[in-house]
Amino acid sequence: MAITSLIKVALIALVIIYLHTLWAKYRISQWALRNNCRITKCQLRLFNIGPFSYFGTSGGQYIFRIEAISFDGKTRTGYARAGGFFLGLLRSRVEERWDKNPLEELLSTGAINPPR
Repeated sequence: MAITSLIKVALIALVIIYLHTLWAKYRISQWALRNNCRITKCQLRLFNIGPFSYFGTSGGQYIFRIEAISFDGKTRTGYARAGGFFLGLLRSRVEERWDKNPLEELLSTGAINPPR
């Protein structure tokens, strides 16, 4: 009897985690619509969380590796963090950090000057 109860609890926990992940992906897709782009790839990251720190991310927030195409056809890749620090996914906050293009990075640091 105790093993069946344990299996039921484990199944319920897995369903809750799955639904929580779906809700985070929904938040990111809504963010993409508000920012005039479409998400083509969205992969959950548990360990490699990119530019976000472990100390600045709470358990209620999910981090994804994303690829988005803007409506003008430009493709960008980066990381997105869904949810707020205290309320998790109850808050519709999404933070993105785009990967820098090496040329853009050189221009922004002043290492090279743009042609005139």
